[in-house]
Amino acid sequence: MSPVKKHAGPRALAGETSMKELLRTNNFVYLSFAQAVLQDAGIHSLVFDSHMSVMEGSLGVLPRRLMVADGDLIRARTLLAEAEPPEPMWA
Repeated sequence: MSPVKKHAGPRALAGETSMKELLRTNNFVYLSFAQAVLQDAGIHSLVFDSHMSVMEGSLGVLPRRLMVADGDLIRARTLLAEAEPPEPMWA
């Protein structure tokens, strides 16, 4: 059995190892939100560059990347777009 977690998407469970960048952000709240949305949908994600803050002095300058299996990318983009709250009329 592969070491992939049980909530991984169907492509990851099939042994696919190629990953694509879903988003790149310095916003830790949005990153956490995106991970929760994907996890609820059964899509496994990984955060890349989270330890780069040690190199930059913990300033939050370098963005972190949220990666998903190549085969889950389109579905993940759709889920995040649908999960976005509508823009307020006053904005």
